[in-house]
Amino acid sequence: MKAASLAIFLCLTTPFLAPAQDPMPSPQVEEEAKIVLDAPSKARVGELVRFDVSESVADSFEWLLVPQTQDFEVYDSGRKAVFSARTKGEYQFIVACAKGGTVDVITHKVVIIGPPATPTTNSLTEWIPVWMWEQQLPQDEVLLVADNFEKISNRNDLNKPEDWIKATSELNQETLGDSLDAWKPMLNKIGKALHKRAEEGSLTTPEEHRAAWMEVAEGLRRS
Repeated sequence: MKAASLAIFLCLTTPFLAPAQDPMPSPQVEEEAKIVLDAPSKARVGELVRFDVSESVADSFEWLLVPQTQDFEVYDSGRKAVFSARTKGEYQFIVACAKGGTVDVITHKVVIIGPPATPTTNSLTEWIPVWMWEQQLPQDEVLLVADNFEKISNRNDLNKPEDWIKATSELNQETLGDSLDAWKPMLNKIGKALHKRAEEGSLTTPEEHRAAWMEVAEGLRRS
């Protein structure tokens, strides 16, 4: 085969390969504004409430508190804020952020509670929130101890008063661990109230113990 014919043959039988081209760069999409708020939803009168939006996607922030009060301060370029209420009630915190041409806005409610009124009865359900207000124990621990009292109240193998006390003490020790010392003043108040009932003759039977333990559980959950 002649050289000219061979060249034609190769052109007809070899796939055409276009010259390599650089891929078109994909347009860069900027992140949209997004608020990520870390803040409690419940606090006490006089307690320092902290707000943190530093994990947000934003270039700038704006805050608004309803109702307005002097006890609210924004710092760290709007990324953090602190608040302390002098009176109980509901407070709305509105925070907006912007990034590029996008914005995000959220509203966060904080319920401020004040000291409960002094009970007019000897109900542990009413007295325990008053005692808890004075001591201010961690809410997650409060719920655990409430569950402990309810668990003990549901047991059918406790007959003597000392059996109820022992079972409750062991369960609280197991649940609270190193936090037990902080709980002793509160547990002592509950113990004194239960002992007083026993002296008055109103805490002798398993049924009376069961009802009293449920009073304690409910009082803790109301705190």
